Order: sequence, then structure tokens, then C-alpha cells
Amino acid sequence: MEIVLSMDGNKVKYQGSFRKVMENIVKEGKDKDIKILSVHSHQKELRRLKRELRANNKDVYKTAKSIAKWYLVKEYRAVNRQLKELKNKSDKGSQKRYEELKEKLAQIEEQCKIYK
Repeated sequence: MEIVLSMDGNKVKYQGSFRKVMENIVKEGKDKDIKILSVHSHQKELRRLKRELRANNKDVYKTAKSIAKWYLVKEYRAVNRQLKELKNKSDKGSQKRYEELKEKLAQIEEQCKIYK
């Protein structure tokens, strides 16, 4: 995805995955006047962006925040599901993966606090 924004009159360009672009907008766009100048992305991402913009009354910051939060919740649920599957397994590889996922879950919970 590539998006060009106007943040308080300054032209800013973000490139990368849809998720990373939205997270960067949330990090750098707080309390700023943001306007979209151009967007280049896949059709599916464009549809989602437009739908979220309509839902948030064309507020770019709120839209970016809700999309970033959606990605975090999606990842949180996936990790939680994997933890439930690994909980009952007893081999070393599964236990190691269980501990890694537990740490990742804690990190995701910490990030979710930012988007509330």
C-alpha cells in the first residue's frame, strides 16, 4: 500500500503493508489535521479503507486507529487459539512454542492498550 497524506500542511508518504501504514498513521497523526491526497493499493484494501472512512465520518486518524486495532484483535485471537491447542501437548517443541506465544500474547495486549 502507498498513501500520501497532508498532516498539518506537510506532505507525508507511507509505504508498506496495510497494517504497518495504518499503525504509522496512528503513531504520528495524533492531534493533527490529516487529509488523504492519494492512495495506491489492492482493491480489497481500498474497499476496507473506504468503508472504514465512511463509518468514521471521514476522520483519517480514527479510521487508521480502528483498522490497526482490528489487525491486533485478529492476531490476538489467532495466538490465543494456538495456545489452547498447544496447552495439552507435552513434547518439548510444543512447550517451547507455547512459551513464545504466551510472550507474544502479552505484547499484543500491551499494544491494544494504545488503541483504546
